[in-house]
Amino acid sequence: MKDADTPEAPQHFEVWEEHWPALELFLAMRTQWRTAIGMAGGQRLGIDYTSLYGHPKFARLDYDEQDKLLGQIQHIEAGALAAFNDQSHLAEQEAEQQAQVTEIIEKRAELSFLQEEQQRINVRELMNVMDLPADYRSDGAFVA
Repeated sequence: MKDADTPEAPQHFEVWEEHWPALELFLAMRTQWRTAIGMAGGQRLGIDYTSLYGHPKFARLDYDEQDKLLGQIQHIEAGALAAFNDQSHLAEQEAEQQAQVTEIIEKRAELSFLQEEQQRINVRELMNVMDLPADYRSDGAFVA
Protein backbone atom coordinates (compact mmCIF):
# COMPACT_ATOMS: atom_id res chain seq x y z
CA MET A 1 0.00 0.00 0.00
CA LYS A 2 1.15 3.51 -0.74
CA ASP A 3 1.75 5.98 2.03
CA ALA A 4 -0.85 8.76 1.66
CA ASP A 5 1.70 11.46 2.55
CA THR A 6 4.24 10.35 -0.05
CA PRO A 7 3.61 12.07 -3.39
CA GLU A 8 3.98 10.02 -6.53
CA ALA A 9 7.00 10.72 -8.68
CA PRO A 10 5.96 12.54 -11.87
CA GLN A 11 5.82 10.39 -14.96
CA HIS A 12 7.49 11.57 -18.13
CA PHE A 13 6.26 10.68 -21.58
CA GLU A 14 7.77 11.34 -24.95
CA VAL A 15 5.63 12.91 -27.64
CA TRP A 16 6.49 12.41 -31.26
CA GLU A 17 7.20 15.62 -33.08
CA GLU A 18 4.31 15.15 -35.53
CA HIS A 19 1.87 14.84 -32.60
CA TRP A 20 3.10 17.89 -30.70
CA PRO A 21 0.68 20.40 -32.35
CA ALA A 22 -2.29 18.17 -31.47
CA LEU A 23 -1.16 17.89 -27.86
CA GLU A 24 -0.64 21.64 -27.59
CA LEU A 25 -4.11 22.33 -28.96
CA PHE A 26 -5.67 19.66 -26.74
CA LEU A 27 -4.04 21.24 -23.69
CA ALA A 28 -5.23 24.67 -24.84
CA MET A 29 -8.78 23.26 -24.86
CA ARG A 30 -8.55 21.89 -21.30
CA THR A 31 -11.30 24.23 -20.06
CA GLN A 32 -13.62 23.60 -23.03
CA TRP A 33 -15.28 20.32 -22.05
CA ARG A 34 -18.96 19.61 -22.49
CA THR A 35 -20.33 18.16 -19.29
CA ALA A 36 -23.60 16.65 -18.13
CA ILE A 37 -24.69 17.18 -14.55
CA GLY A 38 -27.28 14.90 -13.02
CA MET A 39 -28.30 13.31 -9.76
CA ALA A 40 -25.27 11.02 -9.85
CA GLY A 41 -22.87 13.93 -10.36
CA GLY A 42 -21.04 15.37 -13.32
CA GLN A 43 -19.71 13.53 -16.32
CA ARG A 44 -17.52 14.82 -19.12
CA LEU A 45 -18.94 14.17 -22.56
CA GLY A 46 -16.12 15.48 -24.73
CA ILE A 47 -14.45 18.60 -26.01
CA ASP A 48 -16.64 21.46 -27.18
CA TYR A 49 -15.80 21.35 -30.90
CA THR A 50 -17.28 24.81 -31.53
CA SER A 51 -14.55 26.23 -29.30
CA LEU A 52 -11.99 24.01 -30.98
CA TYR A 53 -12.91 25.18 -34.48
CA GLY A 54 -12.68 28.81 -33.37
CA HIS A 55 -9.32 28.45 -31.65
CA PRO A 56 -6.60 30.38 -33.55
CA LYS A 57 -4.23 27.39 -33.58
CA PHE A 58 -6.90 25.41 -35.44
CA ALA A 59 -8.59 28.10 -37.52
CA ARG A 60 -5.34 29.19 -39.25
CA LEU A 61 -4.72 25.73 -40.71
CA ASP A 62 -5.83 24.58 -44.15
CA TYR A 63 -8.52 21.89 -44.47
CA ASP A 64 -6.17 18.87 -44.72
CA GLU A 65 -4.14 19.94 -41.69
CA GLN A 66 -7.34 20.59 -39.73
CA ASP A 67 -8.62 17.13 -40.62
CA LYS A 68 -5.37 15.47 -39.53
CA LEU A 69 -5.19 17.51 -36.31
CA LEU A 70 -8.84 16.81 -35.48
CA GLY A 71 -8.25 13.05 -35.76
CA GLN A 72 -5.27 13.25 -33.41
CA ILE A 73 -7.18 15.37 -30.90
CA GLN A 74 -10.07 12.90 -30.96
CA HIS A 75 -7.66 10.08 -30.08
CA ILE A 76 -6.30 12.11 -27.16
CA GLU A 77 -9.86 13.00 -26.14
CA ALA A 78 -10.90 9.33 -26.13
CA GLY A 79 -8.00 8.47 -23.82
CA ALA A 80 -8.80 11.41 -21.54
CA LEU A 81 -12.48 10.40 -21.33
CA ALA A 82 -11.48 6.84 -20.45
CA ALA A 83 -9.25 8.19 -17.67
CA PHE A 84 -12.00 10.52 -16.40
CA ASN A 85 -14.51 7.67 -16.41
CA ASP A 86 -12.04 5.48 -14.49
CA GLN A 87 -11.66 8.20 -11.87
CA SER A 88 -15.41 8.76 -11.59
CA HIS A 89 -15.94 4.99 -11.28
CA LEU A 90 -13.43 4.89 -8.41
CA ALA A 91 -15.14 7.87 -6.80
CA GLU A 92 -18.51 6.09 -7.10
CA GLN A 93 -17.07 2.97 -5.43
CA GLU A 94 -15.58 5.09 -2.65
CA ALA A 95 -18.92 6.88 -2.13
CA GLU A 96 -20.72 3.53 -2.01
CA GLN A 97 -18.27 2.19 0.57
CA GLN A 98 -18.69 5.38 2.62
CA ALA A 99 -22.47 4.95 2.48
CA GLN A 100 -22.14 1.35 3.71
CA VAL A 101 -19.90 2.43 6.60
CA THR A 102 -22.36 5.20 7.50
CA GLU A 103 -25.24 2.70 7.44
CA ILE A 104 -23.34 0.31 9.74
CA ILE A 105 -22.54 3.14 12.17
CA GLU A 106 -26.19 4.25 12.19
CA LYS A 107 -27.41 0.69 12.84
CA ARG A 108 -24.92 0.21 15.68
CA ALA A 109 -25.92 3.54 17.23
CA GLU A 110 -29.59 2.53 17.02
CA LEU A 111 -28.85 -0.87 18.56
CA SER A 112 -26.89 0.78 21.36
CA PHE A 113 -29.79 3.17 22.02
CA LEU A 114 -32.27 0.27 22.08
CA GLN A 115 -30.08 -1.69 24.50
CA GLU A 116 -29.79 1.32 26.85
CA GLU A 117 -33.54 1.88 26.65
CA GLN A 118 -34.17 -1.78 27.51
CA GLN A 119 -31.82 -1.45 30.50
CA ARG A 120 -33.76 1.61 31.69
CA ILE A 121 -37.01 -0.32 31.41
CA ASN A 122 -35.51 -3.25 33.37
CA VAL A 123 -34.31 -0.89 36.12
CA ARG A 124 -37.75 0.77 36.34
CA GLU A 125 -39.46 -2.63 36.61
CA LEU A 126 -37.00 -3.72 39.30
CA MET A 127 -37.58 -0.51 41.24
CA ASN A 128 -41.36 -1.04 40.97
CA VAL A 129 -40.97 -4.54 42.43
CA MET A 130 -38.77 -3.23 45.25
CA ASP A 131 -41.44 -0.63 46.10
CA LEU A 132 -44.15 -3.28 46.58
CA PRO A 133 -45.44 -3.85 50.08
CA ALA A 134 -43.67 -6.61 51.99
CA ASP A 135 -46.76 -8.94 51.89
CA TYR A 136 -46.41 -9.28 48.09
CA ARG A 137 -42.70 -10.10 48.26
CA SER A 138 -42.50 -12.34 51.34
CA ASP A 139 -44.04 -15.58 50.14
CA GLY A 140 -42.00 -15.73 46.87
CA ALA A 141 -45.16 -16.27 44.82
CA PHE A 142 -44.98 -12.88 43.20
CA VAL A 143 -43.33 -12.91 39.81
CA ALA A 144 -42.35 -9.67 38.17
